Amino acid sequence: MIGFVVAMEKEGKLFLNSTQINNSYEYAGKKIFLGTLADGREFALILSGIGKVNAGISTQILIDKYQPEFIINFGVAGGKENSGLSAGDNVIISEVCQYDFDLSEIDNVNIGYMQDYDLTYYPTAYKRYVGNSLKVRKGASADRFTNKYEHLQTIKSLGAEVVDMECGAIAQTAYTNKTPLFILKLISDVDGSNDSIFAQYTNNVSTICNKIPMMIEELLNNI
Repeated sequence: MIGFVVAMEKEGKLFLNSTQINNSYEYAGKKIFLGTLADGREFALILSGIGKVNAGISTQILIDKYQPEFIINFGVAGGKENSGLSAGDNVIISEVCQYDFDLSEIDNVNIGYMQDYDLTYYPTAYKRYVGNSLKVRKGASADRFTNKYEHLQTIKSLGAEVVDMECGAIAQTAYTNKTPLFILKLISDVDGSNDSIFAQYTNNVSTICNKIPMMIEELLNNI
């Protein structure tokens, strides 16, 4: 069994259309789809909704109910200036932090550092990928869609190159459960360009989502 966690239905729709859906239902307000991939492997996909709490809850549901061999999170994300990324690029995330987790003023630790885990970045299973068409980058998550200067500086200070609103929580939950995780992101916008990130996202998201089934196939064929 392979598990998939996806934030938005428009991100998951084309992938689901490329599979055989055997059943679907709702659990704790989340849509779950059970199906079979073209190679015969079974999967469970949960639509988490946007944000870290939704993502963490949904990942734990998936693990508790189906004990997947590994989890794949996929969807669109923003690229950072000077990351070498452009809109439409396919990325596999090597490790991910949560840049809105900040205890620096009371514990004198770095932004993103979590004492319970003694780390800032959660690792993924990206090293199992042996292909060459997915670009490897570090990720960061927060419960914000932002282009504010202070947020961009925080992300830069952490060395992150790809930003979304879910994968940090998915990675924390997978790490806690010792479940291997792959994070695949299609770049919808890059800050520092002439257009705002919102305008880029709005203009690109529908077209970019068309590439999701091929991106997942590339991963599954090379792990």
